[in-house]
Amino acid sequence: MGINATQEELQAGRGYEALFVPALFQRWTKHLIDGVGVAAGSQVLDVACGSGVLTRHAFQRSGPSGRVIGVDPAPGMIAAATEIEPGIGWELGTAEDLNFADATFDCVVSQFGMMFFKDQAKAASEMYRVMKPGGRLAVAVWNSIENNPAYGDIIAVLDEHVSTAAGDALRLPYTLGDAGAVLNTFAEARFSDTAFDTRVEEARFPSSRTMVEAELRGWLPLFDINLSEEKIADVLIKSDEKLAKYASSAGEAVFPTSAHIITAGKQ
Repeated sequence: MGINATQEELQAGRGYEALFVPALFQRWTKHLIDGVGVAAGSQVLDVACGSGVLTRHAFQRSGPSGRVIGVDPAPGMIAAATEIEPGIGWELGTAEDLNFADATFDCVVSQFGMMFFKDQAKAASEMYRVMKPGGRLAVAVWNSIENNPAYGDIIAVLDEHVSTAAGDALRLPYTLGDAGAVLNTFAEARFSDTAFDTRVEEARFPSSRTMVEAELRGWLPLFDINLSEEKIADVLIKSDEKLAKYASSAGEAVFPTSAHIITAGKQ
């Protein structure tokens, strides 16, 4: 299907793929693919697929006899994903209103999207609805900010030198750190065999400044927090000092990240 994304939206999707996928997200896909047991011929749905790194992994595993679809509400993400792998079915849509028939997919996956769903209970019910009996679910959510200290350090800089609202914007991805509460959401949606496994993977950004600047210029404006060039320069200096402990000998920012892998089934 054609995706009507503006040039600005497309550039944002390309930028996400170029920076955040190799630095942060690529390392997590194996946990979800293995968690649902994607195999040759699998019918797979990736909910909140972003630029499609997890979807592409499922596509490789399911092979020509399978079917893989990625759904995301952002036109720029879907447009960028289509550029990279046109062989996958990319669709605009939300987790709360999946445009598929009941019992369509063997496997449903979602990597670091659930924290942003407007109605998490409804999204869980929709994922259950489109899953075949005997199917499997795997969802990744970030652990609490206390267990992701590098981002905790960035938040501390934002709280002190920008505003609490700016810090709260960056806290949002870490609001599902209570894995038990997430399990309850899926159990209430009638999933069975709910379980979680907490994993740690290494993040590796070109530099701490690159990582922080992406948040200042790309993430904060989504919350109507737009900083002047002078303020951005000031925050980057402060974050350089705070994040120096994560610098590798090559100048990269290298640090551990922690997340929960939630798995469940449909009887």
